[in-house]
Amino acid sequence: MVSMVQISGLVAATYGRAATGAPAATPAKAPDKTSDEDSVLEQVKSQARTAKKAQIGDAKSNARARIQRLLEQLKLLKKLYADDPKQMAHALAAAAKELQGAVKDYGAAAKDSAAMFGEDFQNLPDASTDPDAAASARKDLEAQAKSEAAGDMDFIKFVRSIGNDLRDTLTTARTKATLTMKEKFEESDDYKDADKGLKDLSKSVDDLDQQVRTDMPPGSLMTLAA
Repeated sequence: MVSMVQISGLVAATYGRAATGAPAATPAKAPDKTSDEDSVLEQVKSQARTAKKAQIGDAKSNARARIQRLLEQLKLLKKLYADDPKQMAHALAAAAKELQGAVKDYGAAAKDSAAMFGEDFQNLPDASTDPDAAASARKDLEAQAKSEAAGDMDFIKFVRSIGNDLRDTLTTARTKATLTMKEKFEESDDYKDADKGLKDLSKSVDDLDQQVRTDMPPGSLMTLAA
Protein backbone atom coordinates (compact mmCIF):
# COMPACT_ATOMS: atom_id res chain seq x y z
CA MET A 1 0.00 0.00 0.00
CA VAL A 2 1.36 3.34 -1.02
CA SER A 3 1.43 5.87 1.77
CA MET A 4 0.45 9.54 1.49
CA VAL A 5 4.09 10.50 1.97
CA GLN A 6 5.10 8.42 -1.05
CA ILE A 7 2.32 9.96 -3.18
CA SER A 8 3.42 13.46 -2.22
CA GLY A 9 6.97 12.61 -3.15
CA LEU A 10 5.96 11.27 -6.56
CA VAL A 11 3.89 14.38 -7.31
CA ALA A 12 6.72 16.66 -6.31
CA ALA A 13 9.20 14.74 -8.45
CA THR A 14 6.89 14.78 -11.47
CA TYR A 15 6.31 18.54 -11.27
CA GLY A 16 9.99 19.08 -10.68
CA ARG A 17 10.91 17.21 -13.88
CA ALA A 18 8.27 19.17 -15.87
CA ALA A 19 9.56 22.46 -14.56
CA THR A 20 13.15 21.48 -15.29
CA GLY A 21 12.43 20.42 -18.89
CA ALA A 22 10.16 23.38 -19.81
CA PRO A 23 11.78 26.39 -21.51
CA ALA A 24 11.98 29.58 -19.51
CA ALA A 25 9.18 32.07 -20.19
CA THR A 26 10.26 35.04 -22.33
CA PRO A 27 9.53 38.36 -20.58
CA ALA A 28 7.28 40.78 -22.51
CA LYS A 29 9.27 43.31 -24.54
CA ALA A 30 8.76 46.90 -23.42
CA PRO A 31 7.57 49.36 -26.08
CA ASP A 32 10.36 51.28 -27.84
CA LYS A 33 9.50 54.74 -26.55
CA THR A 34 12.52 56.32 -28.19
CA SER A 35 11.45 55.14 -31.66
CA ASP A 36 7.90 56.39 -31.13
CA GLU A 37 9.11 59.77 -29.92
CA ASP A 38 11.43 60.13 -32.93
CA SER A 39 8.56 59.32 -35.28
CA VAL A 40 6.29 61.91 -33.67
CA LEU A 41 9.07 64.49 -33.79
CA GLU A 42 9.64 63.86 -37.50
CA GLN A 43 5.92 64.28 -38.17
CA VAL A 44 5.87 67.57 -36.28
CA LYS A 45 8.90 68.81 -38.21
CA SER A 46 7.33 67.80 -41.53
CA GLN A 47 4.07 69.55 -40.71
CA ALA A 48 5.92 72.68 -39.62
CA ARG A 49 7.92 72.73 -42.85
CA THR A 50 4.77 72.28 -44.94
CA ALA A 51 3.07 75.15 -43.11
CA LYS A 52 6.15 77.38 -43.50
CA LYS A 53 6.43 76.59 -47.19
CA ALA A 54 2.75 77.47 -47.69
CA GLN A 55 3.24 80.73 -45.81
CA ILE A 56 6.21 81.65 -48.00
CA GLY A 57 4.28 80.76 -51.16
CA ASP A 58 1.35 82.92 -50.08
CA ALA A 59 3.62 85.89 -49.36
CA LYS A 60 5.25 85.65 -52.78
CA SER A 61 1.88 85.25 -54.51
CA ASN A 62 0.54 88.30 -52.69
CA ALA A 63 3.51 90.37 -53.86
CA ARG A 64 2.91 89.29 -57.47
CA ALA A 65 -0.82 90.05 -57.16
CA ARG A 66 -0.01 93.47 -55.74
CA ILE A 67 2.06 94.25 -58.82
CA GLN A 68 -0.61 92.98 -61.19
CA ARG A 69 -3.15 95.33 -59.61
CA LEU A 70 -0.72 98.19 -60.00
CA LEU A 71 -0.21 97.40 -63.68
CA GLU A 72 -3.94 97.61 -64.29
CA GLN A 73 -4.02 101.01 -62.63
CA LEU A 74 -1.04 102.22 -64.66
CA LYS A 75 -2.80 101.37 -67.92
CA LEU A 76 -5.54 103.84 -67.02
CA LEU A 77 -3.19 106.48 -65.65
CA LYS A 78 -1.03 106.46 -68.78
CA LYS A 79 -4.10 107.24 -70.87
CA LEU A 80 -5.46 109.77 -68.41
CA TYR A 81 -2.23 111.74 -68.04
CA ALA A 82 -0.82 111.24 -71.54
CA ASP A 83 -0.82 115.02 -72.09
CA ASP A 84 -0.08 116.08 -68.51
CA PRO A 85 3.62 115.55 -67.73
CA LYS A 86 3.39 116.71 -64.12
CA GLN A 87 0.51 114.39 -63.24
CA MET A 88 2.20 111.57 -65.10
CA ALA A 89 5.38 112.08 -63.08
CA HIS A 90 3.35 112.14 -59.87
CA ALA A 91 1.67 108.85 -60.80
CA LEU A 92 5.03 107.28 -61.68
CA ALA A 93 6.50 108.27 -58.32
CA ALA A 94 3.58 106.60 -56.55
CA ALA A 95 3.91 103.50 -58.73
CA ALA A 96 7.63 103.22 -58.00
CA LYS A 97 6.92 103.40 -54.27
CA GLU A 98 4.26 100.70 -54.52
CA LEU A 99 6.61 98.46 -56.48
CA GLN A 100 9.32 98.89 -53.86
CA GLY A 101 6.85 97.72 -51.22
CA ALA A 102 6.07 94.60 -53.23
CA VAL A 103 9.76 93.90 -53.77
CA LYS A 104 10.41 94.30 -50.04
CA ASP A 105 7.63 91.84 -49.15
CA TYR A 106 8.86 89.35 -51.75
CA GLY A 107 12.42 89.71 -50.50
CA ALA A 108 11.39 88.87 -46.94
CA ALA A 109 9.64 85.72 -48.18
CA ALA A 110 12.67 84.78 -50.29
CA LYS A 111 14.90 85.18 -47.23
CA ASP A 112 12.68 82.81 -45.25
CA SER A 113 12.70 80.35 -48.14
CA ALA A 114 16.50 80.33 -48.32
CA ALA A 115 16.73 79.77 -44.56
CA MET A 116 14.29 76.84 -44.80
CA PHE A 117 16.29 75.17 -47.56
CA GLY A 118 19.51 75.79 -45.65
CA GLU A 119 18.09 73.87 -42.68
CA ASP A 120 16.89 71.10 -44.99
CA PHE A 121 20.36 70.62 -46.45
CA GLN A 122 21.86 70.43 -42.97
CA ASN A 123 19.40 67.69 -42.00
CA LEU A 124 19.80 65.35 -44.96
CA PRO A 125 20.09 61.60 -44.22
CA ASP A 126 23.53 60.38 -43.17
CA ALA A 127 25.37 59.27 -46.31
CA SER A 128 27.57 56.90 -44.32
CA THR A 129 24.50 54.99 -43.11
CA ASP A 130 22.46 54.87 -46.33
CA PRO A 131 24.29 56.41 -49.33
CA ASP A 132 21.45 55.78 -51.80
CA ALA A 133 18.80 57.39 -49.61
CA ALA A 134 21.07 60.36 -48.89
CA ALA A 135 21.85 60.88 -52.58
CA SER A 136 18.18 60.66 -53.53
CA ALA A 137 17.15 63.11 -50.80
CA ARG A 138 19.84 65.60 -51.83
CA LYS A 139 18.87 65.39 -55.50
CA ASP A 140 15.22 66.02 -54.68
CA LEU A 141 16.04 68.93 -52.37
CA GLU A 142 18.36 70.52 -54.94
CA ALA A 143 15.59 70.32 -57.52
CA GLN A 144 13.17 72.05 -55.14
CA ALA A 145 15.69 74.77 -54.29
CA LYS A 146 16.49 75.36 -57.95
CA SER A 147 12.81 75.67 -58.84
CA GLU A 148 12.31 78.16 -56.01
CA ALA A 149 15.32 80.22 -57.09
CA ALA A 150 14.14 80.20 -60.72
CA GLY A 151 10.79 81.61 -59.59
CA ASP A 152 12.57 84.33 -57.65
CA MET A 153 14.65 85.28 -60.68
CA ASP A 154 11.53 85.42 -62.85
CA PHE A 155 10.00 87.85 -60.36
CA ILE A 156 13.13 89.98 -60.45
CA LYS A 157 13.13 90.11 -64.25
CA PHE A 158 9.43 90.97 -64.24
CA VAL A 159 9.81 93.92 -61.85
CA ARG A 160 12.95 95.10 -63.61
CA SER A 161 11.09 95.21 -66.94
CA ILE A 162 8.29 97.23 -65.32
CA GLY A 163 10.83 99.67 -63.91
CA ASN A 164 12.37 100.10 -67.35
CA ASP A 165 8.93 100.76 -68.83
CA LEU A 166 8.19 103.38 -66.17
CA ARG A 167 11.54 105.03 -66.90
CA ASP A 168 10.63 105.21 -70.60
CA THR A 169 7.26 106.74 -69.69
CA LEU A 170 8.99 109.40 -67.57
CA THR A 171 11.34 110.18 -70.45
CA THR A 172 8.35 110.61 -72.77
CA ALA A 173 6.70 112.93 -70.23
CA ARG A 174 9.88 115.00 -70.04
CA THR A 175 9.97 115.33 -73.82
CA LYS A 176 6.36 116.53 -73.89
CA ALA A 177 7.06 118.93 -71.05
CA THR A 178 9.70 120.73 -73.09
CA LEU A 179 7.01 121.50 -75.67
CA THR A 180 4.16 122.41 -73.32
CA MET A 181 5.71 123.84 -70.14
CA LYS A 182 7.54 127.12 -69.70
CA GLU A 183 9.46 126.05 -66.60
CA LYS A 184 12.04 123.29 -66.63
CA PHE A 185 10.28 120.02 -65.98
CA GLU A 186 13.46 118.41 -64.60
CA GLU A 187 13.49 120.96 -61.80
CA SER A 188 9.93 120.25 -60.66
CA ASP A 189 9.28 118.23 -57.51
CA ASP A 190 7.10 115.81 -59.48
CA TYR A 191 9.91 114.92 -61.84
CA LYS A 192 12.50 114.69 -59.06
CA ASP A 193 10.25 112.42 -56.98
CA ALA A 194 9.59 110.14 -59.94
CA ASP A 195 13.25 110.04 -60.93
CA LYS A 196 14.37 109.22 -57.38
CA GLY A 197 11.61 106.65 -56.92
CA LEU A 198 12.63 104.78 -60.05
CA LYS A 199 16.29 104.85 -59.05
CA ASP A 200 15.39 103.48 -55.62
CA LEU A 201 13.26 100.80 -57.25
CA SER A 202 16.15 99.75 -59.47
CA LYS A 203 18.42 99.46 -56.44
CA SER A 204 15.80 97.41 -54.56
CA VAL A 205 15.58 94.96 -57.46
CA ASP A 206 19.37 94.69 -57.70
CA ASP A 207 19.56 94.06 -53.95
CA LEU A 208 16.96 91.30 -54.20
CA ASP A 209 18.88 89.73 -57.09
CA GLN A 210 22.05 89.68 -54.99
CA GLN A 211 20.16 88.36 -51.97
CA VAL A 212 18.73 85.41 -53.89
CA ARG A 213 22.09 84.51 -55.38
CA THR A 214 23.83 84.76 -52.02
CA ASP A 215 21.28 82.99 -49.83
CA MET A 216 20.20 80.03 -51.95
CA PRO A 217 22.15 76.76 -51.53
CA PRO A 218 24.97 75.96 -53.98
CA GLY A 219 23.76 74.33 -57.17
CA SER A 220 20.31 75.91 -57.16
CA LEU A 221 21.41 78.80 -59.41
CA MET A 222 23.89 77.11 -61.71
CA THR A 223 21.87 77.56 -64.92
CA LEU A 224 20.07 80.82 -64.12
CA ALA A 225 20.70 83.84 -66.30
CA ALA A 226 22.39 86.87 -64.81
